Amino acid sequence: MCFVPILFLPTCAGKDLKLQGEPNRLSELPYYGAGFQVSASRIEKEDFEEIRKDLKNELASRIPKDRVERWKEVSSINGTEGIYILFQIVPETRVLPEFLEFQFLLNDKPSEKTWGYYVQTFTAKVRNYRFSALPFYGTFGYPYQTVPPGVYPSGTFLYDSDVTTTTEHIYRFLVRFPKDALISNPSSNKNFFQVVTPAKSILRFEY
Repeated sequence: MCFVPILFLPTCAGKDLKLQGEPNRLSELPYYGAGFQVSASRIEKEDFEEIRKDLKNELASRIPKDRVERWKEVSSINGTEGIYILFQIVPETRVLPEFLEFQFLLNDKPSEKTWGYYVQTFTAKVRNYRFSALPFYGTFGYPYQTVPPGVYPSGTFLYDSDVTTTTEHIYRFLVRFPKDALISNPSSNKNFFQVVTPAKSILRFEY
């Protein structure tokens, strides 16, 4: 599977699934880096407009042989075909495709279809500094000005800015399950979304 960069603003706030356990114990830790993050979100009807755009951008960048058929497939996604969940992993750097071969289950039922794509987010932090531009005081400087001891004249205040940018590498997977996969457990009334990693570790989310 090939991933290409897409600028993306995160959505699905308030729809996140609860992760059980600590992902920093995964066997793939050397692949993703110590600071990697994972999350999963429910996808509802109002989310599909932006997701379709992202999938089309990814498809246009890769240009596979069956691109026309895939384009039509992506265009037809509207949420009525099944249950959709968006899984994402944010490693410290970009990673090899072999480290992204996940399997997905909902209540132990395998997924019907998965669309994977790579996105980037850019965060810029601006810090302003204020300082006083004073004339030069010294024996050989110009202009030269003497002042009484302990007196510090004020000059014009100037401003400077320091801009720091941060890039996040995000791998997203839109996963579709059959409609009957989401059933209530009689004993707990809970559903569980599971992600099986390439090393067969399991990430478990409460739906």
